[in-house]
Amino acid sequence: MAESGSSSDHAESNRCFQDWMKLQEEGQRELFEALDGVQSRVNSDPQETERQLINLIDKNIERFQDYIDRRTQLAKKDVSAYFAPVWCTARETSLLWIAGCRPSLFIRLAYSLTSLDLETRLLQFRQRMKSVDELGDLSPQQMEQLENLQKRTIKEEERLTSELARLQEEIADQTVVGIAMRSVREQEVSEELERALEKQDGEMLRILEEADKLRIRTLIELTEILRPLQTVTLLAFSKKLHLCVREWGKGSDQRHGRMGICPHQTTA
Repeated sequence: MAESGSSSDHAESNRCFQDWMKLQEEGQRELFEALDGVQSRVNSDPQETERQLINLIDKNIERFQDYIDRRTQLAKKDVSAYFAPVWCTARETSLLWIAGCRPSLFIRLAYSLTSLDLETRLLQFRQRMKSVDELGDLSPQQMEQLENLQKRTIKEEERLTSELARLQEEIADQTVVGIAMRSVREQEVSEELERALEKQDGEMLRILEEADKLRIRTLIELTEILRPLQTVTLLAFSKKLHLCVREWGKGSDQRHGRMGICPHQTTA
C-alpha cells in the first residue's frame, strides 16, 4: 500500500508540473499575440487596449498563484521531491533555487529586455548619458523602484538560502551522525532517523512556501512598477525563457541517455 501511495503522489506531482507547462505554452502564445495586436492597432482606443492588457496580466498572475497553491498541497505529502524533481530535465534541475526560479530573475529579465543590466543602466542614468526613452522607456521613478525591489528581493533570497543551508548542515552533521553514533540496533536507527527527517520535511516545506511567496510577491510588485505593455512583454519573455530552457534540457538529456530516467511526458 505504501508503494502504491508513493507512486500516486509521484504521478500527481508530475501531472501538476505538466499541466503548468501546458499553461506556460498557452500563456506565451496569448501574451505574444497581445503584443502583436498592440503593434497592429496603433490607432485603436488606448484605454481599451490597456484594459485588455491588464486583464491578461491578471490572468497570468492568477494562474501562477493557482499553480503554487496546488503544488504546496502536493508538497505536504513529499516535499523533498520538489527540491530534486524527476519530472524536470537535468538542465532545469541544475538551475533551480528552492524548487523554482530565483525571484530576482524576473527583475534582471526586465532589464535584459532592453539589453543593459542593472548596474550599467543606473550608472548611465545617473551620469545623464542616456535619455529616458533610450533607457527602454523606463521613467526615473521606475528605475528607482526597480533598484529598491531588486535589493529587497536579493536580501530575502540570501536569507532563505542561508536557512536551507543551515537545515542541511543540521540534518547531515548533527542528526544523522548523532543518531548513528548513539544507536546500536538498526531498528532504533531507522525509527529515530525517520522522526528526524519528518521534522526536516516540515522545515523544508516552510522554506518552500516562503520562497514561493517571495516569487509571487516579486512578480506582483513588478506589475505595479511597470506599465501594462512593459509587464506583458516581461511575462511573455519569461515564459519563453522557461520553455526554451526545458527544450534545451530535453535535448541534453537525450544526448546523454537520460530520457529513461527523467519522465518528460505526462504519464497516462
